[in-house]
Amino acid sequence: MNIQLVYNPHSGGGRGKELAPLAIQALVDAGHEVIAHGTLYHDHATEIVKHLDLNTCDILVSVGGDGTMYEVLNGMIKNEKIKTYPPFGVIPVGTGNSFSQDIGMKTWRDGVKAILSNKKKAVDVMKFNTEDENYYSLNCIGFGLPTDVCINGIKYKKVFGKGAYTVAALVEIMRYKPFHTKLEVDGVLHEFDAALVNFSNSTIFGGNMKISPESIIDDGEIEIVVLENCKKGEIIKALPTVYKGEHLSNPYITVYKGKHFKVETFPEKTLNPEGEIFGVTPMEVTVMPKMIEMFYKENV
Repeated sequence: MNIQLVYNPHSGGGRGKELAPLAIQALVDAGHEVIAHGTLYHDHATEIVKHLDLNTCDILVSVGGDGTMYEVLNGMIKNEKIKTYPPFGVIPVGTGNSFSQDIGMKTWRDGVKAILSNKKKAVDVMKFNTEDENYYSLNCIGFGLPTDVCINGIKYKKVFGKGAYTVAALVEIMRYKPFHTKLEVDGVLHEFDAALVNFSNSTIFGGNMKISPESIIDDGEIEIVVLENCKKGEIIKALPTVYKGEHLSNPYITVYKGKHFKVETFPEKTLNPEGEIFGVTPMEVTVMPKMIEMFYKENV
């Protein structure tokens, strides 16, 4: 089969440069024709995929972390020449690899095995609009504490690795300020003061935080996990429970579920879709049910 593969050599603190050739060779050894494209700068993967002839491509593969996957996904959907989306493979070599865990993959070998097994499932995509532009996400879109944590987590990655986001979370909790939020869920308006708001299509963010344990990637709906305004001590107490998905019983946590959302905050908040930092509220989110096919690995 013809595989168009995009890899980020900087993923996982440079592991992408080391592991991408191994993944490519494994696919070639299995009899596939692989055309590989390395990225050189932020959002380069989107630009590459937007201009590929995907109609002659049997499989599109992202080798990197959640950010690379996000860029490749957006490049595919925004490719104006495309007639049908090719099956999408993810080979995780990033720091967190949050989304890939929901499709049974933690290592690059898992990603290769999923493609070679040819097991696929149709998954939902979140279409979101910010600043009059449409973008697409498979994993999550957050603002408030998640964004602040992500910004500093990126800075701390080289020192703390996967623990970077935990360190950043503690720092940001100590200086957070609540923000007023208007959230419309399938036409019903809710108002509250919040510390964080996270739109989730899958269960994990930050690599190991099970922020939305009830999310299912192919059920046609997404969950919004809201931590309403509370004392800093309550946030610190709730933080450890997120790793096991036990925070939903917290009285300050509310979960909304639906298919179409509009959100406005006062003041405006910066977004962090898939760990990327861009866009601001207000934002509109629409679920695109089973929009693309993805390779997955069964956990046995």
